[in-house]
Amino acid sequence: MGAQMPADLRATLNRQHPPEWAVACPLPYCQAKPGTPCRSPRRRPVPLGVHPSRADHYAATLAA
Repeated sequence: MGAQMPADLRATLNRQHPPEWAVACPLPYCQAKPGTPCRSPRRRPVPLGVHPSRADHYAATLAA
């Protein structure tokens, strides 16, 4: 019961999310809520986790 946690599992649990996840995605087909990754039109995860328009929207909120 006192076994060590595997390093890859520990990295998954402690993973930091991109700061762009603080805002919702503005794309109508994605509609990712804050704290969740963006999805493609076929509902597959986007490779970087965010659409460029979501990153732009996040940057605009910081500038305002």
